[in-house]
Amino acid sequence: MSKRNAEPAPKKSTERAPKMILKEEAPFSEKAPASQANRKSGLVAIAGRPNAGKSTIMNALLGSELSIVTPKAQTTRERVNGVLTEKEGQIVFIDTPGIHRARDGGINAYMMNEVKSALHMPEIIWYMVDPDSAPRHEEAVLAMLAEAKRPVYLIFNKTDQKRNLPSVERLEPELLAACAVLGIEVVKTFKISALKKRGLDELMAATWDALPIGPFHFEDEDQISDRPTRFFVSEKIREQLFHLLGDELPYCCAIAIEKFDENSKPVRIEAVIFVERDSQKGMVIGAAGAKIKEIGTAARREIESFLDTKIFLGLNVKVLKDWSKDPERLKQLGYDLPRPKKLSGKKTAS
Repeated sequence: MSKRNAEPAPKKSTERAPKMILKEEAPFSEKAPASQANRKSGLVAIAGRPNAGKSTIMNALLGSELSIVTPKAQTTRERVNGVLTEKEGQIVFIDTPGIHRARDGGINAYMMNEVKSALHMPEIIWYMVDPDSAPRHEEAVLAMLAEAKRPVYLIFNKTDQKRNLPSVERLEPELLAACAVLGIEVVKTFKISALKKRGLDELMAATWDALPIGPFHFEDEDQISDRPTRFFVSEKIREQLFHLLGDELPYCCAIAIEKFDENSKPVRIEAVIFVERDSQKGMVIGAAGAKIKEIGTAARREIESFLDTKIFLGLNVKVLKDWSKDPERLKQLGYDLPRPKKLSGKKTAS
C-alpha cells in the first residue's frame, strides 16, 4: 500500500518537469569530478509557519512545481528536496511542513519530525515569515531554530503588498530580539515576494556566497529532486483535494499509487484516496460520482503538465479508519520511512 515504491527522480526542464523519469540519484562522494571543481555545494532548509511561502519560493527558484501550493495551511506533509544546479554550484533546498504544535500525535507528529530532522542538516536555514504573523505565533518555530543551531536568514515574505510593510517594521526588531535571547544566529534579513519573485536575486547571491566549495550531493546536474515520480503524482492528486473539497476533509485524506505503468500508451496511473470515515468517502465521491470525476479531471491535467505526457488516471476511494492517528496505518501509507542520511551539511556557513 505504500506510495513510495522506488522509481527514478525527475530532471529539470526550462518549462516543466520532463516527459518521463530518470535514474536514481548517484551516491554522494567526497571526491568531486573535474566538472565540479571550484564550485559550491550545500543544503538550505526552508522553515516557517504554515502558509509562509516556503513551497512557493522553492518552486520559483527551481522553475518547477515540485511542492504543492494551496491557500490552506499545512498542505505540505513531508519534506521535499529540490536540487538547483547552476554555474556557481549546487544547492539542495529542503522544503518542510509548516511548523505547528502537534498535540495529537499521528500525522502531525510525523510532520514535525520531518521538520526537526531537516533543520539539523543544512549549512543555512531560510526562516520564512508571513508579515501577518505575531511574535507569539512564531514561538514553535523559534524553539526549533534554537535547537538546530544553524545560521539563519530571516526572510519576510509578501512584502510586495504595501499593507504588510508596517507589520514588517514592527515584527523585525521583535523577532531579532527573540532570536538573540534564544541564541539563534541571524546572519542576514531579507524582504521578498516569493510569488512575484522580488528580492530573490539578492537572497540567492548571499546564499551562494555563504556556501562552501565542495562535491555535489547529486552528480546528475539535470536532476531536480531525489523523490520518485510517483510521489509527485500522488501530491498532484492531493493538491486537488485541497482545492475542490471542504475545509477539513483534505486533511483526512491520503493517497497511494497502486499502479504506474509508463510503458502503456497513454501512461496508466491508478491511485487510491484513503479517508477515515464512510461519510467522508461519500463526500469525496459526490452525488452520482460527480466530485471524484471533478477531482480526477483536475489532477490528470496537472499530472500531464508535470510529466509532459498523456496519462490515464483511475481513482478509487477507500476507508482506512483513523489512519492519521494510527501508527500502523500511517506506516502502511509510508509515513514512517527513514530519510536518507547522506544529505548533511559539510560545514557551517558564516
